[in-house]
Amino acid sequence: MARLARLRRWTARVACGGAVVIAGVVHVPAALAFPYRADFGSTTVLSEQPIDRAAMGRVLARADGLLATSPLYRTGLSRQVVLTDGGWRWDVLSIGVRNAIAFRRPFAHALVFNRSSVATDRVTNGAPLGGVRTLSGTIAHETTHRLVADHIGEWAALRLPAWKREGYPDYVAGETSIRPGDEALIRRLDPTAPVLTYYEGRRRVAAELARNGGSVDALLKD
Repeated sequence: MARLARLRRWTARVACGGAVVIAGVVHVPAALAFPYRADFGSTTVLSEQPIDRAAMGRVLARADGLLATSPLYRTGLSRQVVLTDGGWRWDVLSIGVRNAIAFRRPFAHALVFNRSSVATDRVTNGAPLGGVRTLSGTIAHETTHRLVADHIGEWAALRLPAWKREGYPDYVAGETSIRPGDEALIRRLDPTAPVLTYYEGRRRVAAELARNGGSVDALLKD
């Protein structure tokens, strides 16, 4: 019995240690030893492919131009842009959100992107409908999540209704992944498709900001 108890304690410790390691990697993508790195001011880019500095600079400049339209934006924001090719590194980092185009974990500065192309300014999750966005717009979207969390707090940001939580970042990005001609088809195929939350949220946010005189603070109230 004593041996069995020791084995159980050892197994629990291993499981706990493994969970800590996984959580650490998920929040610190650099732990996966991305082969390429480049720094652009306060932004660090990690990539599975060689980084074209000129093209990446243009992508970041467009993203920051979009972000500058938000009153929440501040220059010199420290962030890590992590570009994957949708392979094993994405699988490890995206646990729980593997079908996403990109994501930011709460309380983290890393923005992680699925199948990315700097040259064409595109990122995709491979879905036939609603699965492609500009990389620059998506960087703006994910950075906006960080700005909102910095402004109202991480927990308050997580408690926002989905149409505000995802709609405002898409409003700042100036895009969603749904092309105008795809909306009706997506609704017919799956009226509850998650991508519709972004599409509808952006429109509701635009309408709310028009109604309240453009006050983002009023928008972000619970």
